[in-house]
Amino acid sequence: MLAYEDFTYPIPAEPRSGQGFSDVEAAPLLCAGIVGYRALKISQVEPGQRLGMVGFGGSAHVTIQVARHWGCEVYVFTRSEGHRQLARELGAVWVGGAEDTPPERMHASIVFAPAGWIVPEALRVLDRGVR
Repeated sequence: MLAYEDFTYPIPAEPRSGQGFSDVEAAPLLCAGIVGYRALKISQVEPGQRLGMVGFGGSAHVTIQVARHWGCEVYVFTRSEGHRQLARELGAVWVGGAEDTPPERMHASIVFAPAGWIVPEALRVLDRGVR
């Protein structure tokens, strides 16, 4: 396979010396991880800020871990009780549905859910003048 270098990321070799990733460790980074990380970077959220995540599928599962590592407060909007529980386990400070109002306004939000009606709901809970 050929790909432009600007659109690829090197994955360190098998961890024989304590460095690198095994295939099992690298697999989540290849699709869900890249999609979520790119969305997180585009959001321009900064450490300590509040990040809304609308929808909690595979990309969001990876993204919340990076956002928490950065010191962000993560608020998750999802309908599935299983996803709500996982969001709590992964460090979400608040979990609710897309139409719920969180206790704080978001500095940035990422919409992972493929439903147009959710976009106005995500915008509704953004703080004024933010992304």
